Amino acid sequence: MPDSPHLLIAYDGSEQATEAIVFAARIFPRGTPATVLYAWEPALVAAGTLGMAAPLPEEEIEQEEAIATRLAQDGARQARALGLAAQGKAEESVSSTWRTIVDAAERDGADLVVMGTRGLSGVRSALLGSVSHKVVQHVLCPVLIVPDGEVGEVRRAVVKANGRASGNGDAP
Repeated sequence: MPDSPHLLIAYDGSEQATEAIVFAARIFPRGTPATVLYAWEPALVAAGTLGMAAPLPEEEIEQEEAIATRLAQDGARQARALGLAAQGKAEESVSSTWRTIVDAAERDGADLVVMGTRGLSGVRSALLGSVSHKVVQHVLCPVLIVPDGEVGEVRRAVVKANGRASGNGDAP
């Protein structure tokens, strides 16, 4: 990784995304360049009697875009307050959130993608899908996934209870 890596921080306004910003700021030096990306999907509405999905009217899409831009700027403001040289960026997801993150990382030359996760596992993750899992599978640069604070605490307690706190590679 370069001396001054460029971070792409995936941000959706959630507590988990905020934890990812805080963690990145803690482990990277002040002034590390970062893009805080909010990937947004235009809402769809049912149209006509056929129940077919149709895009929202242009003025509603503009409102959604303004909200997305504000969220991206809020995330960047948080990152700057913690010492990162962050800029906010909102991008419309054409196909999926994970694809938007992967494309942005590759286009912007990110050295590392940082993102939070709710810590879903097993069946729930398979049924609900996992943006972080898809990003890891498809992006060309490394990914740092910061688990939800509560999930991390539970995992540490399980490891400690099982006597594996020394980290022998078997941690859940």
